[in-house]
Amino acid sequence: MQQLASDWAGRIANAPSCHPAWDVYCGRSFKEARTAAAMVEAKLVIISAGLGLFEASTRIPAYGCTVLVGADDGIRSRVDGNFSIASWWRALSSSSHLSRSLEDFVRGQPGPLLVALSEAYIEMLAPELIALPPNDLARVRIFTASPAARLPDALRRFRMPYDDRLNGPDSPCRGTLNDFASRALAHFVGVGRGTVPQASLDADVAAVRSALSSWRAAQKFDRARHDDDTMLKLIAEHWESAGGSASRLLRYFRDELDIACEQSRFAALARRVRETRK
Repeated sequence: MQQLASDWAGRIANAPSCHPAWDVYCGRSFKEARTAAAMVEAKLVIISAGLGLFEASTRIPAYGCTVLVGADDGIRSRVDGNFSIASWWRALSSSSHLSRSLEDFVRGQPGPLLVALSEAYIEMLAPELIALPPNDLARVRIFTASPAARLPDALRRFRMPYDDRLNGPDSPCRGTLNDFASRALAHFVGVGRGTVPQASLDADVAAVRSALSSWRAAQKFDRARHDDDTMLKLIAEHWESAGGSASRLLRYFRDELDIACEQSRFAALARRVRETRK
């Protein structure tokens, strides 16, 4: 895996760095995080499975690399033998000229350390988070859709208690699972947390619970589930009606066809259909 990471890092180093990262990433998840960082005048740091850990102002090349399962640009399919997200991260971060260690970013930076990540990306960064000096680790606040029980023991208590009420009818910031972490972070900052230099963990947890106490949970849907072959046929069948937009297709599948499919899986399947239509 180290050789693969070194080869990949060599390609990245030789690719033209076109734009600052904050101009390259444009999805809702990143926009929420960028807005939250601006509100509290905080440094915005990006964790990328293809580039490493770097400031959002860093100029980066165009690239495609992810640790998500089933994605066309997924790294898993390029690795022979056993694959570990954490081991890929170690190999990448030691090879990429763009990447810095988490401790480098934390050193000398006061205030809370707000971490908004999906479960896979928490798995990548977890060893560096856990290795922080105790005083720095105590400042970490984690925002993720993944339940605390799925996080490493050393990090569970730092997960802020956001749940499916964030997508419920009373929430002002409903969205998708993909942008849950950043929406939770933005809400946290919006209710005045994230700016108190010495805020205790208990106080932050209590503030979140209080803010969500009157919110109702999101409605649960018992949607049908299908294997990849069936999903590919259905996506192809409805492709034209959605103008080839994966996001519109997913919304249509959920709302009109009553079919369940995780967002990243659906995106990967849609890419496969798109390739057959070129």
